[in-house]
Amino acid sequence: MTTPAIHTDLLAYNFNIGPTTFGQAQTASSFPQVGQSFMHELAREGDILSAEAILDKGGSVDLPDDEGRRPLHEAAFFGRDEMVRFLLASGAVLDAPIHPFGYTALWFAVQQGHIDIVRTLLERGARLTTVDVLNGQGLLHIAAARGDLKMAGLLIAAGIDVLAEDKRGQTARDSAARHNHHQLENVLVKVMEHHARFGA
Repeated sequence: MTTPAIHTDLLAYNFNIGPTTFGQAQTASSFPQVGQSFMHELAREGDILSAEAILDKGGSVDLPDDEGRRPLHEAAFFGRDEMVRFLLASGAVLDAPIHPFGYTALWFAVQQGHIDIVRTLLERGARLTTVDVLNGQGLLHIAAARGDLKMAGLLIAAGIDVLAEDKRGQTARDSAARHNHHQLENVLVKVMEHHARFGA
């Protein structure tokens, strides 16, 4: 049986999902690490009403695709703060990594500059030590490369290691300098000097 398509403009009360068709679409055997679930699309759209309907029908809030990408990753990437909160409250894994790079929901939120979502994830205890497994760059490297002073400040206040180096021995300050973000570079130099002298 062909899996029914769910259009993101449909609200939850328009769903007519029978127990057999929905069960076949959402069970682990039907999605064994291949493709994405309905919840991925709803997370991208921020459609909480429809997501609630899927959960009420027994769907999974946290089903990964073949790369480990989960609805929480989608919501964080697309800046859906309320959806992020909903998914976390519904049992989504906070620091689940995507293969092969190890990106988490927090990584995507930092990368895309979604500071409210970063705050939400940090409040829930998201891991600050996530790095790109290929180049070793961490969250502060990403914020520095974007010249995002506010994001960098939030990460520093949360306790991120400002002296951390990537696989080339480069710090976040180097990332800021390489992308000509001189104001952020100067801030990072001062913070690094303080941490080197007095500790975090």
